Amino acid sequence: MGLWQDLQFAVRLLVKDKWFTLVATIALALGIGVNATVFTFVNAVLIRGLPFDEPDRIMAIGSADPVRNRLNLGVSYLDFKDWSEAAKSFSGVAAYTGATMNVSDEGRAPERYVGAAVSANLFTLIGQAPTLGRGFLPEDDRPGAPAVVLLGSSIFKNRYAGDPAIIGRTIRVNEIPSVVIGVMPEGLRFPSNADLWRPLHSIADLEQQKRNARGLELMGQLAPGTTREQAQAELDAVAARLAAEFPDTNKDIQARVQTYNERVNGGPIRAVFLSLMGAVVFVLLIACANVANLLLARAGTRAREIAVRVSIGASRTRIVRQLLVESLLIALIAGALGLVLAVVGIRIFDAATLTQRPYWIQFTMDTSVLAFLVAVCLGTAIAFGLAPALHIARTDVNEVLKEGGRSGSAGIRVRRWTSVLVIGELALTLALLAGAGFMMRNFMTLYRLDIGVETSRLLTMSLVLPDAKYPALEQRLAFYRQVQDRLGSRFEAVSVATNAPLQGGLPRRFEIVGRPKAPEQELPTVTVIGADPRYFHTVGVSPTRGRGFTEADGAAGQENAIVNARLAQMYFANEDPLGRQIVLSLDPSLGDPPPGIPMSQTVTIVGIVPNIRQRAGSQLDPDPIAYLPFTMQPRAVMTLLARSTGDPHLLTPAMREEMRAIDPDLPLFNIRTMDEVLAQARWPFRVFGSMFAIFAFIALMLSAVGLYAVTAYSVTQRTQEIGIRSALGAQSGQVMWLFVRRAFIHMGIGLTLGIAAALGVGSIFESADLLVQINGRDPITIGSIAVLLAAVSLAASTWPARRATQLDPLVALRRD
Repeated sequence: MGLWQDLQFAVRLLVKDKWFTLVATIALALGIGVNATVFTFVNAVLIRGLPFDEPDRIMAIGSADPVRNRLNLGVSYLDFKDWSEAAKSFSGVAAYTGATMNVSDEGRAPERYVGAAVSANLFTLIGQAPTLGRGFLPEDDRPGAPAVVLLGSSIFKNRYAGDPAIIGRTIRVNEIPSVVIGVMPEGLRFPSNADLWRPLHSIADLEQQKRNARGLELMGQLAPGTTREQAQAELDAVAARLAAEFPDTNKDIQARVQTYNERVNGGPIRAVFLSLMGAVVFVLLIACANVANLLLARAGTRAREIAVRVSIGASRTRIVRQLLVESLLIALIAGALGLVLAVVGIRIFDAATLTQRPYWIQFTMDTSVLAFLVAVCLGTAIAFGLAPALHIARTDVNEVLKEGGRSGSAGIRVRRWTSVLVIGELALTLALLAGAGFMMRNFMTLYRLDIGVETSRLLTMSLVLPDAKYPALEQRLAFYRQVQDRLGSRFEAVSVATNAPLQGGLPRRFEIVGRPKAPEQELPTVTVIGADPRYFHTVGVSPTRGRGFTEADGAAGQENAIVNARLAQMYFANEDPLGRQIVLSLDPSLGDPPPGIPMSQTVTIVGIVPNIRQRAGSQLDPDPIAYLPFTMQPRAVMTLLARSTGDPHLLTPAMREEMRAIDPDLPLFNIRTMDEVLAQARWPFRVFGSMFAIFAFIALMLSAVGLYAVTAYSVTQRTQEIGIRSALGAQSGQVMWLFVRRAFIHMGIGLTLGIAAALGVGSIFESADLLVQINGRDPITIGSIAVLLAAVSLAASTWPARRATQLDPLVALRRD
């Protein structure tokens, strides 16, 4: 009998035993489906990389200052020139920096887009060319060159209706007339979801920037035959030379070369996705153990069949092949169902993260994912099918035939195998549940953090004043006051701030006047927010001590500040901060400050306000914050906050009209309610927490099904024994204990091993910095999960055991 006959026989057998086939297929499909789903995510984020020619040769180049623990600095323009000229390990080095840009032209409303300033060779380096028009030439990227711009396909289609006549036309970009020279391919939005690009020298005074103005990102293409290590060594030598020549700006500055994928997808996001991959591998192992147990349970009913086939000449190799064909068929059916589950899961995750990820991360099932799926199917078929097949093939023919088919018992060896598998399931499940519990508690801790403001009916929006139109500080201040006056009649409260809650702030060195500091001591860093006198009223916060800002604050002789409770607690724990003077200064190693912002400001603390969270990341404690009058921080990029009496969305059109009345070429962007900002900040915790919860639930159900199947099989195989015991007067409790006792032994050993594994998982999470204020050895988490698993396991084993107490002794004794 060949493979085709084996396959036909396997199909008939699986159709006949439909309940076994259904349970085994569903269990395995869940394991395969979640693995294919998460591997698709890992492949898109950590493996596939950029959609460019030879992406493994595209390197991200940055600088680092390990002495000050700054490991991800950008590069200054002057360093870029020196590095690109000296580096022979690269066939090209390009620079870029992201920026938002106002676009306006005749007959169209102004709009705000994400853009980038790039060196002329960037698109050539990554193998991308315009589909219409031309790209940047070296003469476009020189001081004083005529202003030109490249459009992305999205702005080309949506704003200009795909009209090719846009090439050669002049549009205003940040109020600067710029000639459109080309349109980039659809889907290209490098570096950070950009929609249009200008030459690098469109940045004002680029050539005059100091070496410590490290605002550029670099990328280079390795020369043929060159390794990353060689490129790193070459740039290390260049960085050391620059450190010796320019110690004021380049001391301790080192070069850093890594693949672009490592640059953008390293750190916590990498650790989270790898944790998810580990979780679903556990789910697959549990599913395999489950199906192996089912096969072993069925082996008892097939022992006589196998014995007869061996006695008439079938080799044991032939028997193993037949059984592995059955296992492979189950795995292929489960793989097909798992593929459907994976497609559904991928679409759900894709929709949940669509606006939160870089443009090149596409969650699609490419050849790598399909190859992984095939490998998983083949691997699982061997993993769950080989041991039962070998066990059945080693069946003692004479012993089975002498039994006459009365019981079909697989003997003590089956019970040992099933016990080992059940114990392994329980241990893996506890470890997975503990890991999921740690991550879910961690996500929920971060999710529930109070941001400190009243989010309802609060609208936020951003605007950028172009330097070409508002070069003077007085012009900017006048514009902001006019905005407040015009919008004040439509809203309950309107204010201007440099940053809204959850949207960061300006880091500044912090020093207390009159308090000595140790020599060479690094000054601490606090977050600085510029705000107008109405800011705290708008966000629903009142000073707890002192006062708020007045219109006079910020003028000469009235350089005052308000600090949050966190700053007061950290630096004034045993003294009153009111009336104390503090110095807020920019780190000179980070370059010159923005226009209008002095390097250092001495201010007097006049009030203390409750903590308002400015960052949406994974840090538990809020930043120490110093609020300054916005007249002392008149940046070109500002945020408007408006609180309405009703639905703030209804007033958005009126707000746009008022802004057009003030400046028709100035668009508002990022118009969102504070509730929407909060939901966007929390989405990673919600999405990843839900995924861990789903995987943990699947593992728990699989373990429960596995324990149920083992107990039910034991009841079936010992039916005659139950009949004899009942006929001799055994009580129902005694009969049930025969089976529950074994489940207790399995649980005891499995939970003991599982707790040890859970402690190991917690230690791994701690070492990877995945837990915030959560102990990886937390006894409450591990203990509660152990109790939950024990309760589910006990219920799963008690249910079939109760069936044993309800058997009619006469029926049981007559069972063949």
